[in-house]
Amino acid sequence: MQQLRHLADSPPDSPIVPHQRARGLARVGFGPEGRLTALRQQGSGKVMLPRTHGAMPEAVFVNTCGGVTGGDRFRWELSVGQGASATGTTQAAERLYCASGGRGRIETVLSAAAGATLHWLPMETILFEHCAVDRRIEIDLSGDATFLGVEALVLGRAAMGETLTHAHFADHWRIRRDGKLVQAEAFRLSGDLHEVLSGPATLRDIRAVATIILSAPDAADRLEPLRARLPQTVACGASAWNGQLIVRLHAADHRPLKAALIEILTWLRGAPLPRVWNM
Repeated sequence: MQQLRHLADSPPDSPIVPHQRARGLARVGFGPEGRLTALRQQGSGKVMLPRTHGAMPEAVFVNTCGGVTGGDRFRWELSVGQGASATGTTQAAERLYCASGGRGRIETVLSAAAGATLHWLPMETILFEHCAVDRRIEIDLSGDATFLGVEALVLGRAAMGETLTHAHFADHWRIRRDGKLVQAEAFRLSGDLHEVLSGPATLRDIRAVATIILSAPDAADRLEPLRARLPQTVACGASAWNGQLIVRLHAADHRPLKAALIEILTWLRGAPLPRVWNM
C-alpha cells in the first residue's frame, strides 16, 4: 500500500519506472536409453519431461510468461548424446506480444552426436501487431546424426480480426555438420508491412507459413516418396540436396497449415507427434 500511495502522489512529470523484462533459460540433455544427462531451469524458462510410450523421450519447453515482448531474453538448449534420440517441443504456441520498447530475443541451441536422432518440433509462433523479436536457431550435428525440425509462423490473430501492419521479426537458422555449415535460413519482416504483405511476390493473402528441415545422410532418398504424399489442402513443395530435405508450406490460415504439418511430420518421423500438438 505504501508503494501504491507513493506512485499516486508522484508528480505528473515523474519518470516512468521501466517494465520488468523476462529472462528464461532451460537446458536438457539425453543419453542412450533416454537417460537424462543434463537439466537446468532458470527464471521464466522451464522444461517438462512427460512420460512417453514411444522410443524417443520428450522435453517440453515452457515460457511461464506466456509470450515474449521487447527486452525479454529466452534461451532453449537440447543436446542428444551418441546413439541416443530425443524430441523437443513447446507447451503452447509462442506469442510475440506488442513491444513497448527494445527487442525480445529467443535463442535455441540444439546438438546431436554421431548416431543420434534429434527432433525439434515446437508449436507455431504467433506474431502480434507491433511485436519486436529477433530469433536465432543453432543446430550442431556430428557424423551421421539425424535432425528433423519445423518452424511455423502465424502473422496476426485472424480470429480477432487483427491484420499485421507494423512489426519486427527476424529469424536465423544455422545447421552445421562436423563444424561445416550445411544449411542457412533467414526470414525478416520489419517496419510498415502493409505493402510487403500485400505484394504478389511476397505474402499476399498468406497469414501462415512453415518450413520443415530434415538433415540426414539419406535425406534425399525420401524426397520423391514425400512429394507423392504432400497434402493438397495448402500450397507446399519439397526439394533436397547435399543431405538436406526442405519442405515449404503456406496458407491463408493456420488451421489447414497445422493439419498439413501434422500429416507430413508424422510420416517423416514414422511416429505420432508429441501430445501437445493435439491439445
